[in-house]
Amino acid sequence: MGTKMLEEMSWEQFDRARKEIVAALIPIGSVEEEGPHLPLGVDTIVAVEVAKKVALQLPVIILPAVSIGYSEWHKGFPGTLSLSISTLTQMLREICEDLVEQGLNRIVFINPHVGNETPIMEVAVELRMKSLARVAMFHLWAIANEMAKDVGGLVEKKFAHAGEMMTSVMLALRPDLVNMERAIKEFERTPMEGTKQEGSLKILFKNRHINFYCLSKEVTNSGVMGDPSHATREKGEIIVKGWVDYICDFIQEFKEVSI
Repeated sequence: MGTKMLEEMSWEQFDRARKEIVAALIPIGSVEEEGPHLPLGVDTIVAVEVAKKVALQLPVIILPAVSIGYSEWHKGFPGTLSLSISTLTQMLREICEDLVEQGLNRIVFINPHVGNETPIMEVAVELRMKSLARVAMFHLWAIANEMAKDVGGLVEKKFAHAGEMMTSVMLALRPDLVNMERAIKEFERTPMEGTKQEGSLKILFKNRHINFYCLSKEVTNSGVMGDPSHATREKGEIIVKGWVDYICDFIQEFKEVSI
């Protein structure tokens, strides 16, 4: 197939390639604060790099990244960009409709950002209601959280925003964009007594989790919500390989599912 990136193809190359394609991958991320040691585009960068690694193993096509997601709660930090949920939903709807019109009806979102989940779900359900496509989404950081017990040497055994896992992955994929001299440890403070803040949007209350919506600036000064100091390239490589193997295994089964 040559290149797997849609924007690098001519229309004739795409026309030939789409006959072989088993799934269309849509990397979708965010532009938001990720602490002082990581770039604003971590989620988008990771989504694209993982999609590229999957494409080395399978006949898939990679769409141009949707690089800005819904990140409103991070806007207290300079550089954060956010689309409204309605705008992002409509964008994804039109992209998916174009894919379906051209015969690509197995769509996989590579998504590391929680704010994108609702728009993806709305579009996916619409397509199923019309029996037009099958849609799957991989929330990379959530999967990394489940993989943590299998990653040797991890100090943080659960995912933390700008923490050990995220920083390790960036050291594996784009070390040129990581400044470990600026990596600091900070954990979320809670505005509510008797609870433990977990990220900006969730608390632990009486040993149960509740969605409790805060702005990032309310719970962290630096944007970090963990300890990136233990991050290593080797840990990141294990996480990335785990993602890629898992996604490839899924797509091998996904391509056989009826529309």
